Parts: sequence; C-alpha cells; structure tokens
Amino acid sequence: MASRVYGKFFRISQWIVRKIYPAYNVLIHEQIKDPVVYVSHHQNLFNPFIIYLWFPKDLRTWILHVFLDRKACFRQYVDYTFTKRMGMNRTIAKICAYPLSFFIAHLLKSGKGIPVYRGSKKIFNTFRLTVEALKRGESVVIYPTVDYTDTSNETKDMHEGYLFIEKYYFRETAQHVRFVPLYVSKNKRLIISGEPVTFHDDEDFSIGQKRIGEHMRNQLHELAKKCGDLE
Repeated sequence: MASRVYGKFFRISQWIVRKIYPAYNVLIHEQIKDPVVYVSHHQNLFNPFIIYLWFPKDLRTWILHVFLDRKACFRQYVDYTFTKRMGMNRTIAKICAYPLSFFIAHLLKSGKGIPVYRGSKKIFNTFRLTVEALKRGESVVIYPTVDYTDTSNETKDMHEGYLFIEKYYFRETAQHVRFVPLYVSKNKRLIISGEPVTFHDDEDFSIGQKRIGEHMRNQLHELAKKCGDLE
C-alpha cells in the first residue's frame, strides 16, 4: 500500500501552513482500506485546501490541468480568475499572476495532482493515470461539484463522469472501485467519511452510475447534517 506520494516542496509547504492554520480532526469509516476514490464537495477551493492540508494519508487529487502547467496557470488567472471572477484590472492581474503561477504549478505538481482535461479526448489520460495510481495502492480524491464556486455546506449538482473510472479499473483488475463520500465540516473542524460503495456485479453501468452518483450526494448531505452544518 502506497503511503508517501507527495514531493518535498509540497511537504515543506504543508508543514509550514499546518503551523499557522487551525487543525482538523479526521474520522474515516472502519471499512475503508486503500485504495479508494474519495468524492467531496468543492466549496470554492475550501475542501481541497483542507483535505490536502490535514488528511493523514497522501492522496492523488483530480485537478484542472491548467493549474499543473505554469504558463497555462498564468493565463487562467489573467483571463478568468483575477479579471472575470474578481474584477481585477488586467495589468494588476498579470503582476499578481506571474509569481503565483510559478508557486501553484510547482506546488500541485509536487502534490502529485492528476490533470483533468474538460471537454477533451485527453480525459482518457486522466482515467489512465487514476487507474495506475489505484493499482499502486494510492487513493484518489475528486471534487465533481458542478458549481465549484458555491461556498455553502450543501452539496448540490455533481458531475458523474468520474464514475467511468470503474470501467477502466474493472477492465484491468476485475475488481470494483470503492467510492467513498468525504465531507469537510467548518463547524466541527472535521474531515469525515461515509461508507464505501461499489458497482454491483453484472450491473448495467448507466444504472450503477446513477445509483452511486445519487448515493454520493445523499451521503454528503447526511454527513453535513450529522456535523450540524445543515438544518
């Protein structure tokens, strides 16, 4: 079972931030054994930040590919994040994005992020890298929230394309992927998981995809209620 995945730069950065950021406890269901695919709400970067920072094991995170390439990361910040989302002047955006793009790309590559290519045939590379990681015993975490800018505790619409991991993994191993809901509670300062769920033997993929997709949303909702984050 793989335990150490992250590179030195990521580990140093993680150690520094842990010194100044409030700690989160972690409760993982007793049935969970690596490798698994954790599924979590994005919550406008909050959940990826907390899970990267405080999860006790190294995880391979699905990350939009532009943030793993310095030049593409710079363009993303200048053309969208700083200008369109934050309303920043383009010249100021370039000044801010230049050093930040070096840091973010280096950090996430050191964190062994798996690049996600939206709307491209390169998405097959995402699945290939994910299956290779799972076969090495490395667990993966995915944030498939449709509106990733939503900051609420409620998990709403989620993309279900990530569940195609099952097809590729089963083809190579004849085993089912274990998908696990993973919730982050600001209220409790807690990272908590639900039970693992898998596709059934001989289950039609589209039926299983819908079943597990709904299960993930429902379980994340229940975990939020359990933590007192929802009425």
